[in-house]
Amino acid sequence: MSNFFRLFLFIATLLTVASCKNTETKTAPTSFAAETASERTYPERVNAIEQMQKPTVLMISIDGFRNDYLESYKPPTLLKWAKNGVRANGLIPSFPTLTFPNHYTLVTGLRPGNHGIVGNRFYDVSRKQTYALGDNTSVTDGTWYRGNPIWKVAENQGMLTGICYWVGSEAKIGGVDPTYYKIYDDNKPGAQRIAWIKEWLSLPADKKPHFLGLYFSKVDTVGHKFGPQSEEVKNAVLEIDSHLAELDQFITSQNMDVQIVVVSDHGMRLIDGVADISALLEKHKVKVSGRGAVVNLYADDKANAEALYKDAKKLKGAFKVYKGNKLPKRWAMTDENRRGDVVIVGDLGTYISFKDQNTGKDLPMTAKATHGWDTQNTQELNGLFIATGSKFKKGKEISAFDNIHVYPMILHVLDLKSEGPIDGDVKILKKILE
Repeated sequence: MSNFFRLFLFIATLLTVASCKNTETKTAPTSFAAETASERTYPERVNAIEQMQKPTVLMISIDGFRNDYLESYKPPTLLKWAKNGVRANGLIPSFPTLTFPNHYTLVTGLRPGNHGIVGNRFYDVSRKQTYALGDNTSVTDGTWYRGNPIWKVAENQGMLTGICYWVGSEAKIGGVDPTYYKIYDDNKPGAQRIAWIKEWLSLPADKKPHFLGLYFSKVDTVGHKFGPQSEEVKNAVLEIDSHLAELDQFITSQNMDVQIVVVSDHGMRLIDGVADISALLEKHKVKVSGRGAVVNLYADDKANAEALYKDAKKLKGAFKVYKGNKLPKRWAMTDENRRGDVVIVGDLGTYISFKDQNTGKDLPMTAKATHGWDTQNTQELNGLFIATGSKFKKGKEISAFDNIHVYPMILHVLDLKSEGPIDGDVKILKKILE
């Protein structure tokens, strides 16, 4: 590129920024200027000049969307994006195959044992505190989270981001928030979520986020209650697809070049049987995290951990019992403060249950299907991966791959520099890029 052309491009960009600033009050939604109970914004932030030339990536998560739902329920918009872009034959979740660990893996490129969110609920021995889905105090506390989520890397390098519900987005991780983000409210309809994304995409160049995150939970919710091959799951898939159709039409009508990456955190599997470990918990007064596919037990005294393990091994049932420091290496559950002293993992399809520790009453099991198990020897836990846009190849199918590799691929598309070591490898997905 000649020096003259570089100068011309620089001047043109400055003029664009000035023009955008002059019209900002007319085009930017007024809600962005205020902080409310449902959102947080930083209206003073602007994109760095060099970031305004970068692509825009929208990452969409459909919680609990099993890979084969695409063939079973034929959602037209997702099928269109798969045909026009790249589709993997499964996105392999990290262990445990739960929502919080895998959503945070997708935006950090780290296994749960390395980024710290090792379950939807877990105890930290060193902090003497519990992190739990639904607990606003822990979920919004940035000190629980390790790694560098995409929005943190982007904001550090002068690129604005906007997140409509994602694990970690409400916590100031490393002192950094997304420029625009919504406070999680599962009752917000899909149409409203799409409206927020459309608003952010319509902002002037200096205010528009270049990385956006969007999350839907309904497919997972009904999958648990009714099972993966149910009419309710089909309806939820098609409902979300209809919202994506509206988004697709908007992007096309505005002639926007948006790189769309659709993922899910895990699949779904029917429960075959229940294993009750109440007798063990009555004998050993321990802290318990999890119920279902994986249960972590924390001994009150490390000296008691060996006895706990030996008694757990005596239990009969379709599950495996591990010492916390002897877990399979492929799980990379390296955080010794957050994994249990004893970890009980159900065989595929086995749900581990126990009586309420406070009341002694049986805990009712409301789920027909769940997830969380090891991914070996099954595809039912595999999630979805579709990528479409000018940066991706057209009509390409690839083999299933580990979800740790999504993160470095997105950083590469956005031309952002990684800010720390990760488990993923950008080379794995370079073959899908134009």
